[in-house]
Amino acid sequence: MSTQPIEDSHDEPLFPMPPLTEQALRVAVRSLDLGAAVRFEEEFHSAWQEAVQTDSTVPMHTFLHRWGVFVALRRHPDRARRLHELEAAVADAPSIEDARRASAQIGVLLDAARREAAG
Repeated sequence: MSTQPIEDSHDEPLFPMPPLTEQALRVAVRSLDLGAAVRFEEEFHSAWQEAVQTDSTVPMHTFLHRWGVFVALRRHPDRARRLHELEAAVADAPSIEDARRASAQIGVLLDAARREAAG
């Protein structure tokens, strides 16, 4: 596993953080990952149906927040690369301690992305 620092590097984002709206996130996700764009559409429709059935906006807010974090994680090339490295480190960890260390570093990236998505 790499011992690189996990703090956000100074790499430039591919684009500004979009607002947490369906259309803005749809465009951002599509520009980052076409496979994820398919999941975005599927999850959007599921969240919409749940919102209508429960008469609640919570499913849509949850959906928008989740995809905002996805975009925040991946719009910085170094951060996206580091996330991928850490995910592989967890999958290939020779010990539970190594997996926990890599998972903790993923948590740091997620926390930074959540703060960024929240504005």
